[in-house]
Amino acid sequence: MNDLQQSPSDNRPYPHLMDERGVNLQQYLQVLAKRKWLIFASLMVVVGGVAVWSFTRIKIYRAVSTVLVERHAPQVLGKDVGEVVDTSMGNYWRNKEYMETQRQVITSKSLALKVAGQLHLAGNRSFWGGRLSAAKKERLDDAAQVLMGMIDVKSVLDANILEILVEHPNPSLAAQIANTYAQVYKDQNIEYKLSSTNGAVKWLADQLDDLKKQLEKAEIALYEFKKDNNIVSVSLEDKQTLISRKIEKINDALTDIGLKRLALAAQRKQIVEARKANPLQVAVSPVMDSLTIRSLKTAYVDENRKYVALEQRYLGKHPLVLEQKAKVDAVKQELEQEIRNALSEVESKYHEVQDNERQLAATLQTAKNEALNLNKREVKYLRLRRNQENTAKLYTMVLTRMKESDLSAQLRVSNIRLLDMAAVPKRAVKPRVQLNLLIGALLGLLLGIGLAFLVDKLDNTVKGQEDVDHVPGLVFLGLMQRIPGSIVGRRGHRPAPNPDLDLIVHRNPKSPVAEACRAVRTNIMFASTGREMKTLVLTSPGPKEGKTTTAVSLAIAMAQAGARVLIVDTDMRRPRMHKIFGVPGTEGLTSVLVGDGDLGKVIKRTEVPGLDVLPCGHVPPNPAELCQSERFRELLVQLGESYDRVVLDSPPVMIVTDATVLGTICQGVLLVARTGFTSRVGLGETARQIQDVGGHLLGCVLNDMDLERRGYGYYRYRRYGYSRAGYSRYSYGQYGDKEEEAAR
Repeated sequence: MNDLQQSPSDNRPYPHLMDERGVNLQQYLQVLAKRKWLIFASLMVVVGGVAVWSFTRIKIYRAVSTVLVERHAPQVLGKDVGEVVDTSMGNYWRNKEYMETQRQVITSKSLALKVAGQLHLAGNRSFWGGRLSAAKKERLDDAAQVLMGMIDVKSVLDANILEILVEHPNPSLAAQIANTYAQVYKDQNIEYKLSSTNGAVKWLADQLDDLKKQLEKAEIALYEFKKDNNIVSVSLEDKQTLISRKIEKINDALTDIGLKRLALAAQRKQIVEARKANPLQVAVSPVMDSLTIRSLKTAYVDENRKYVALEQRYLGKHPLVLEQKAKVDAVKQELEQEIRNALSEVESKYHEVQDNERQLAATLQTAKNEALNLNKREVKYLRLRRNQENTAKLYTMVLTRMKESDLSAQLRVSNIRLLDMAAVPKRAVKPRVQLNLLIGALLGLLLGIGLAFLVDKLDNTVKGQEDVDHVPGLVFLGLMQRIPGSIVGRRGHRPAPNPDLDLIVHRNPKSPVAEACRAVRTNIMFASTGREMKTLVLTSPGPKEGKTTTAVSLAIAMAQAGARVLIVDTDMRRPRMHKIFGVPGTEGLTSVLVGDGDLGKVIKRTEVPGLDVLPCGHVPPNPAELCQSERFRELLVQLGESYDRVVLDSPPVMIVTDATVLGTICQGVLLVARTGFTSRVGLGETARQIQDVGGHLLGCVLNDMDLERRGYGYYRYRRYGYSRAGYSRYSYGQYGDKEEEAAR
């Protein structure tokens, strides 16, 4: 009994599997294992519902276009030309504010109206999801409102890039809207810059008209002064500038043509040497760069290959060989002519460049002489220019700024650049089927686990030894596992007796069921140590809990231990013993009690050596009165003198009072509880009733334990050896002899 009883100091069934806070992890695992099908069903229902919801939703596609917001607009006119509108971002905080401002601009209603108008979305049936009505055809404002709900703008981290995201059921339309948004945003930025620049140009033009009049007066005054003082024409500076530029250009041209002459001279030298060699092997650049020569060389190689092939196949005088030979010669002659033409062209270019170089040298000398003459009049010209610059300074400044602004407006550049155009998306972003299924699986699993613990909490049936130990005064004596091959009917009971299953302890003594029954027999012997245990009553809280099968199995196990055993069918309402052992049921216990039968004749031998059976006989109208009669007490005393053990199969305690009465006149009462069927309340109430009337309650046996399901108590029963693997390794040659000897 040491392995079957807990120590008084530790009421926890698995102290080694409990953490410091007292949480029984093993019990949680047992609950999950027992309710695995409920968890699986919950998982499947939730995942199935999520799958149906996900696959029936309208697919939403996301198109993304990106724009680059540069810190400065391209400075085409140089750094000295300032823009009318400053689009630079400046420091970090201004950059952050600037990017947020641009994001708000893109998502603004004004931009949405422009995009909707440009794409004609108000009358686009695809944009409205095929539900376009006549009332909406002209409502551009409604289209803009819907469009604003489809668009989102995100800033790329640590980059001056904005992503324009558009979501729509039509992937092509989503990409078109995203690209149009980017283009309209860029155009709007340019239009804002142009409108501001044009305003500035108009104001400068007005100011320039006034300044021009003032300058004309100053120039006329200067002209009169020159005329009165007989000053030479003021075009000297311009002419000097032209001559300087002319000299510069002539120098540049002379340098270029000199380099060209040197290059042609090198080619000419190569040509002179090439003419002495085979024209087909000339490798100078004019020959190598000629497309005509390269194509003729290719043709020559192809025709020559054909000629060689034909010559190898036919004789040298064959018509096909001669014809192909003529083609090869023709191509070769044409190729040689082209090469000679190319070489002659280089020679001609060389002489032409040489003549040009001489002419440019003469022109350069003439320009230099002219420049020297102008320098002599430069002193007078500089004095006149200083007077003119003081008069035209203001006019020049305004004119320059106006020209700069005008050029800036015509450039149509901005700091906004389209980086990537949106492609037509191929995969939908909503609904996110995989993520939804993953979340659904997680929720279904959590729901299933919650339901498992809820159902287990609501389940008040006896599931294991812990439930038996919680009943005051009740000792756990062992278990009777489910008989393999038993037909389980509605609510778990077998619909009809089956001798092969009821007598399994006798017909298959090495089965796990038989071994479990012998373990219960041994535990009963230890529980009754110190007192005589001739008569034993087996009962249960309710019907269909396996007390009859347990009584038969226990009686067979006692008989196998060498004792003479009699099993008495005291269930006078639903007797079954005569069907189990295959004996007549017309006469039995009731016949003896009413004086109509002979005890020696109604007791029948069974196929089990050492085991007799006393069937019930006819069902009486007053079973309770017969059980508490004096004749029944005398009969038990008489049977106790003839047999070592008398096992009584009685009705359920919670249904009738027969078992309670029998418990007062027998030497021991054994309760049978069916795992997963008998309620804990019913088991406790049954034990209390038997103890209240003075019955000697030996303990409780758990019946119909399905070890294959690994539900409640499974791992604990493995601890005590109640597993199929344990029985398959059991040594009957050692344990059986010791147990038989102890039983005797």
